[in-house]
Amino acid sequence: MFLAWGSYLNSLGYRLLHLNSFFQRRSFCPSCKKIIAWYDNLPIVSWFNLRGQCRSCKQPISWLYPFIEIISTLLFALLYNYTEAHYFPAYFIFFSALIVTIRTDLDQMLISRYVTLYLVPIAYLATVYNQLPLSCSMAIIGSLFGYFLLWCAKTISKALLGQDGMGQGDLELLAMIGAFTGPLGCWVALTIGSFLGTIITLIIMAIRQQRIVKIPFGPYLAAGAIFFVLLQPACISYFSI
Repeated sequence: MFLAWGSYLNSLGYRLLHLNSFFQRRSFCPSCKKIIAWYDNLPIVSWFNLRGQCRSCKQPISWLYPFIEIISTLLFALLYNYTEAHYFPAYFIFFSALIVTIRTDLDQMLISRYVTLYLVPIAYLATVYNQLPLSCSMAIIGSLFGYFLLWCAKTISKALLGQDGMGQGDLELLAMIGAFTGPLGCWVALTIGSFLGTIITLIIMAIRQQRIVKIPFGPYLAAGAIFFVLLQPACISYFSI
């Protein structure tokens, strides 16, 4: 089930970037536009069976497809096993949004508001009905805190360097993370995301032998948020010291 949902999130991410409608047509090859047969659309299996190429035109199929399907399966399985049952539906929506964000940001360095700002009210509503382990007021504070943090960072970067250090989508993503996890979850996501982003950037700079590289920040914020949710008791204990 989780594997099939990961396949759907892949499709959703692509459609958010390239199509005007989520339901415009069946899955198709981005290169030759031919409809993909059901036996070539099986999660993970078909990509490896086709060796990452379209059966019709032989053009490469992005590695993001099996990657997203695999991490979706792993993350939802972990969420199911390490989260209280009555919190699972809200966190399921949250993780789905984060996975789509990872997919679109790695692909085109774009983050859709459909999976960030538009989900903030859902987080507020979930807290009202006790579907998240925080109050509605903390969810509101978390979303405002997340947006303000990155807005300050973006403004300072613009003033000092003359260019934006991050996109508007990152601000809206952290606002959504704060709505689902509160100020602490927002801070943990930013801390871990910044650390991971710095390490990966340094590695890429060393490999490419370039002093300036541009990388998407959304996947690292998403990774930090996922870390917080799955290890929430430990995070609360550590960061509350």
